[in-house]
Amino acid sequence: MRKLISGLLSLILLSAFPVVADTFIEAEIEFNERPVQLFEQLQKKTNFPLSFNNRQQFEQLAEELKYQPKQLQRDLATLARLYLQSTITAPNEVSHARLLTRQLESIAISPLDEAKILLLEGRIRGREDQQYQQSIILFKEALNKIASLNDSEAMTFKFVLQGYLSIMNSLLKQDTQAMYHYKQYRDLAYQMRVDYFIAQAETALGKFYVNKQQLAKALQHYNEAFRITSRLDTPVLHAHTQFQLSRLYRDLGQWDEALKNANNAAISFQQLGQQAFQSKALTVIAMVYGMQKQWNKAIDYYLNAQQIDQQNGHLIGQALNFHNIGEAYFYLDDYQSSLNYLTMANEIFKARKVLHYLVYNELLFAQVSSKQQQWQQTITHAEAALEIAESKQLIDAQKEALEYLSVAYRKVDDISSTLEVMDKMVAISQSEQESPVNDMVHSSLNEEKFKLEIRNLQQKLTHYMGDNKDQQKAIIILFAVIFIFAFLWFVSLKKLNRAKQTCQTLRQLSVQEPLTQLNGYQALINLLSSARSPKTLALVNIRALANIDINLGLSEYKAITVSLSKQLELDLHCEVFIIKPGEFGLCFSDELSAQQTLTNLQAQLAAITIANKSNIPNFSDISEQPLHAIMGHVNLPLLANPDVRLTAQLQYETVQYALAAAKSLNEDQTYVSIRSLNFAPAAIFFKPLYLNLTHALQRGIIRAETNRQAADIKWPTG
Repeated sequence: MRKLISGLLSLILLSAFPVVADTFIEAEIEFNERPVQLFEQLQKKTNFPLSFNNRQQFEQLAEELKYQPKQLQRDLATLARLYLQSTITAPNEVSHARLLTRQLESIAISPLDEAKILLLEGRIRGREDQQYQQSIILFKEALNKIASLNDSEAMTFKFVLQGYLSIMNSLLKQDTQAMYHYKQYRDLAYQMRVDYFIAQAETALGKFYVNKQQLAKALQHYNEAFRITSRLDTPVLHAHTQFQLSRLYRDLGQWDEALKNANNAAISFQQLGQQAFQSKALTVIAMVYGMQKQWNKAIDYYLNAQQIDQQNGHLIGQALNFHNIGEAYFYLDDYQSSLNYLTMANEIFKARKVLHYLVYNELLFAQVSSKQQQWQQTITHAEAALEIAESKQLIDAQKEALEYLSVAYRKVDDISSTLEVMDKMVAISQSEQESPVNDMVHSSLNEEKFKLEIRNLQQKLTHYMGDNKDQQKAIIILFAVIFIFAFLWFVSLKKLNRAKQTCQTLRQLSVQEPLTQLNGYQALINLLSSARSPKTLALVNIRALANIDINLGLSEYKAITVSLSKQLELDLHCEVFIIKPGEFGLCFSDELSAQQTLTNLQAQLAAITIANKSNIPNFSDISEQPLHAIMGHVNLPLLANPDVRLTAQLQYETVQYALAAAKSLNEDQTYVSIRSLNFAPAAIFFKPLYLNLTHALQRGIIRAETNRQAADIKWPTG
């Protein structure tokens, strides 16, 4: 009996606290968690650099170092990988990695040995020359080498390769391939049942979805990674997961969560000695304060981050912080301080030739100079930004630079340059294929620009008038230009009017229910999105009217629905929207309970009689059926936090979810009402909504009320 109890206790402990017993997995975890210490240890242990050119010389060195040859070979491969890690700072990193790669190639005898050489070659090409496509080819070749191997070392190495392939494809914007390798990366982690690898893969997938702006999916993956790392003794991965969560909460506008996670991550990075990431965490905190217009607090954190980057010699990080500080001072109307910091950022970006950051620093420089009416400086920096934007095909940056140049050239009376800028703006506008609404906006902008140009040119006309022939030629040219601008303005005005008429017609049609031409789904969405959003939203299904468009024909269906809709609006003091035959959306400006709403509705439906028409088949059968309602109900807003705003579509889907639950009871005069508790997070209203709401109900984050047995409800899950 004692042995049985002891065995059960051992089983429980093993299941509650899984132990990684594999040395290859432990080595990979150490590679990620303690790269600096591992690097120093391997340098000392292997007595690097070593001198050998073949297997015989290598085995002799291993014997002198009291090493097993296979273990020395693995340690040298790990050392080569460490030389290529961003967390390692050492002289001649790539040269040492290349030397080790050549030496390992001279002693490679197995497919796994050859795969490690290919990985190192790919990492060197990506690190040194950014030849990411070549890196991908080499990584795939390495995978093929070990495709048939399933031992622990090979599986761990496959996991590493899938991680690199995911990152490389993401950098090259090859989203389909990137997603394939991210899933392989994650599947391998779960197949190996290594919590650390699972958390790594979940975090990597979260980053991918953030880059694709799919923040709800990203949050799911980050939360899973955070849940796992919270119970592991892996401070590096836990800190990085918290850091990624802070950035995501920043993008979601959840300031408190963003600040909490960023502060915790910054403390962890400081304790781990990872100053580069500590600086990034402080930058996230600064950005959160900036988004809340607390610019002085933002500046404090930007300065702290800049000091850390300065101590570590991270010039690009310093320049980015200088740019951010310059932006903050601009919004504080301290233009001189703004220019001072932007100048320091410019010097670093130019020295390091980091054009993708320099273009935005030059644009901000031009904006600040324009605000101070320093037109020559505005021109200098806007032209510099335009040149970079054109070379990198950054359309938005080009347009912003041209706007600054247009204003500045007019202020310095440089007409020819102004016209040249206008030509470029028109060319960009024509090259962009946009929707009619955007065309209308651009036409309006062009109209105003043409008016300004005509007015400026008319003012210049008197300046160039004279008696000699040169002045007469100038006047003729100016009149010709005015005529051309006037003609273009007239054409754009006609296009603008046509676009307005088309948009107005489309807007009217888009909000109507197709069969009845009454306000439909889109009109309901518009109301929920407007400033006069209702306090109560009900979605009502009247079973007796579900198929009257088929049973009675379109004409009679339309007449009955129009009459019923008007009567309900008049008696219930609400707005009625037709969703489909027999289904209506009701919006009340007052906050009403579900029971009160259903009682008032049933009272009105009981008083309504569909007139008998004996000449219409099936009419008498329908008219005799009672008009009983099944209702989904919510009070708005769904969340107590006023800073979190849910889309109208999510609000509608929530009441749709309540109606689906009510219909599952299969009883007339039934309602189901959904309400969230004060502490409910916004994440429960992310897609897939039905699944998240059902989970939230099970966890007690939201409450459901009904006039029937709640236990009989079959909650939809999507």
